[in-house]
Amino acid sequence: MTTPNVVAASHPAGETEPPVNLGGRSTNWLLTLLAILLALLIGGLMIVFSDDTVRKDLGFFFASPADFFSDAWYTLRDAYIALFEGAIFDPSHSSTIRAAVGPIMGSIYTATPLILGGLAVAIAFRSGLFNIGGEGQVIAGAFASGWVGLVVELPPVIHLILAILAGIAGGAFWGLIAGFLKARTGAHEVITTIMLNYVARFGLLYLLAKPGIVAPDNAQASKPVHGSARLPHLFGADLRVDLGILLAVAAAALVSWTLVRSTIGFRMRAVGANPAAARTAGMSVGGVTVLAMSVAGGLAGLAGTTLSLGGATSYAVTPDISSNIGFDAITVALLGRSRPWGVVAAGLLFGALRQGGAQMQAAPGVQAPIDIITVIQALIVIFIAAPRLVQAIFRLRRLGRTALNAASTNLTVTVRSARVAHVPRNIAAGLTTLVLGVVAGWVFGLSGRVAKQSIFQFALPGARVSLGAWKVTARPIVLVLCALVLAAGMCRITQWLAPRWCAAVAVVGLVLSFIVWSVAGSVSGLNVVSLLQGSLFPAAVPLILGALAGVIGERAGVVNVAIEGQLLLGAFSTSVVATVAGSIWLGVAGGMLAGLLLGAILAGLAIRYLVDQVIIGVVLNVFALGLTSFLFNKLLSPHAEQFNQPGYFATYKIPILGDIPLVGAVFFSGTIFLYVTYLLVIAVHFGLFHTRWGLRLRSVGEHPRAADTVGINVRRTRMRAVLLAGLIAGLGGAFLVIGAGSPGTFQLNMSAGKGFIALAAVIFGRWSPKGAVLAALLFGFADQLQSLLAQAGAPIDPSLLLTLPYIATLLAVAGFIGRVRAPAADGQPYTVG
Repeated sequence: MTTPNVVAASHPAGETEPPVNLGGRSTNWLLTLLAILLALLIGGLMIVFSDDTVRKDLGFFFASPADFFSDAWYTLRDAYIALFEGAIFDPSHSSTIRAAVGPIMGSIYTATPLILGGLAVAIAFRSGLFNIGGEGQVIAGAFASGWVGLVVELPPVIHLILAILAGIAGGAFWGLIAGFLKARTGAHEVITTIMLNYVARFGLLYLLAKPGIVAPDNAQASKPVHGSARLPHLFGADLRVDLGILLAVAAAALVSWTLVRSTIGFRMRAVGANPAAARTAGMSVGGVTVLAMSVAGGLAGLAGTTLSLGGATSYAVTPDISSNIGFDAITVALLGRSRPWGVVAAGLLFGALRQGGAQMQAAPGVQAPIDIITVIQALIVIFIAAPRLVQAIFRLRRLGRTALNAASTNLTVTVRSARVAHVPRNIAAGLTTLVLGVVAGWVFGLSGRVAKQSIFQFALPGARVSLGAWKVTARPIVLVLCALVLAAGMCRITQWLAPRWCAAVAVVGLVLSFIVWSVAGSVSGLNVVSLLQGSLFPAAVPLILGALAGVIGERAGVVNVAIEGQLLLGAFSTSVVATVAGSIWLGVAGGMLAGLLLGAILAGLAIRYLVDQVIIGVVLNVFALGLTSFLFNKLLSPHAEQFNQPGYFATYKIPILGDIPLVGAVFFSGTIFLYVTYLLVIAVHFGLFHTRWGLRLRSVGEHPRAADTVGINVRRTRMRAVLLAGLIAGLGGAFLVIGAGSPGTFQLNMSAGKGFIALAAVIFGRWSPKGAVLAALLFGFADQLQSLLAQAGAPIDPSLLLTLPYIATLLAVAGFIGRVRAPAADGQPYTVG
């Protein structure tokens, strides 16, 4: 995903690119205009073919083509007129000035959190950090400001200021966690921010259930904030635009001044461009990392503040208050080229599209779901990021290389030594371990709960061979485990054991003591076989397949952030093909081909047209989400019997092996996907490290120039690797629908972040198939554990239990992984001068 201590320019040193005419601002504006036109054209085709009348006309196209073209024109015209009237100006409601400006004021209101979220992503980009954690930071800011707004009672102006500051502080704290882990332990911000998103989401569910917060008449929302803490409307209550837009513009001006004219901004840009040079110049790279993530979090928290205090959810904090702002902000930052005023313009454009899309969907006679707007947004960024593609489409002689340079120049930088440790690492890590051991002993070992028995079962119901159950008084076991944690801390301080062994003993001791404490007093206890079995199948299988796809691509030097989109599109295609064809095997083929298609788009744009790989991956995820949501609402939902009843593979237990006590049910009982996953893991590992193909692939990921010199076709090798990875990721998408051993159907956004977790597993596993598998199993274990503990009646709120897999991953990343080294040319395009 990243490269060590290199300037992540748009092309590596020593590799040249065909010269282009840097046409300046006029070329940038031309590119933006052409990109918007192309996106609207493709979106228009989706609108046309989503109309029932137009589709009927297709059946009589050759008999009466005029009817088709006429109805298509009127459908497209009415849809885009409704889009314009909902976003900018509606002539039918222009009797007064206030009515005339209502739509554009609504667009500005909708754009406000997008602008602030985009600034949060942009400032991290400029500092060499990829902040995928905007969603969690928005949630943290929304809750913090909403809590102050509903709990505290103060005079109006003071109350509003305090609530705004609380929102900024909440988001900043959430960003600081990722920045601190990056600076102190080297934990990759992609992993930590993804995990923190889910911790924030489920943590919000827990907090909203508290008696002092939850609304008496609505268990899914908080009490409304007091009027004294609400953002005032600028032009009256009938126009939605409020103080939030002024805060967003002020934030953009402050960020612009900071980056261009302040010492802090210079340090951020220097670290983002070349951390090694910045460190040589005496800059604290770790300090800049923490500061940049904190500032980014504060801006995202302010975006959440405009949602909770601005009436987006009726002045209440709700579980879905973020409205995907954190992820949409990434595309806003990319479109704005990570320039503050560019982000403002991009936010206004996307706000207008969102606002007008709602009007377009509600317009009488227009059958255009708002999901089309998501597709259009993704297409705009794709075309702007690929000026060579636009040049080829319009047959222009030259377009400036405006492939979002400001954003892309920093995405492949990693900080290997993020700070100079003032406290020796062994002392800091050992003291932390000792503190955790003491806290665990106090919370778990001294609680009244552990006076009861804990029951652990070692066989599934109906197993031929049973190892029975183990019943033990919980307290002695918990205290012994906590003592092991303390011993690990002492060994870390004295360096008597290797750091990884100390971390392993500490993590195992903490996890086991938590489990023993959780099931103490439970009648059914915990079934160890069920825990281990569910950790692998079904929880870990799609993660393993997605991680294998990521390893293959990145070993070849191509970052694949689009795993999430490949899983989602693969699941959709599997459901449709399996249902229509009446064959689950053809459904698998359909899912793999869908992953291959998205991989081909990624490869073509990243390798042929030199689009930044991280950018195109993010945008392809947005595109896949919008496309599948659109098709689900137009096709699968109203016609489920015809398109969304795919069937499923049955579970198969291997004779004899499946009856081995404990391990048989874990490793030898599952659908065919489980056994195919075994084969793929072995094949990918053997192929990468023991074949000529693997040597060639790894060489183009480490040093493409040297590989080219000895006759290896770098582009072709990378292209084939990305296509193969797409097939495997598509197989993972097929598993989500038909591979879990029970009836399934495609659901909206059913990948649910598994692609991002697979991406984290790639980094967690150090770009190794075996490491990625272990990372996926860790997450699967934590996921299955929280489910079984909830069933066992653990004394922890179910919403907090849902955070367990993500917190466990954070602890493992900080304790085991630390700083990582990606393939040297990962993320860097290759061109021949």
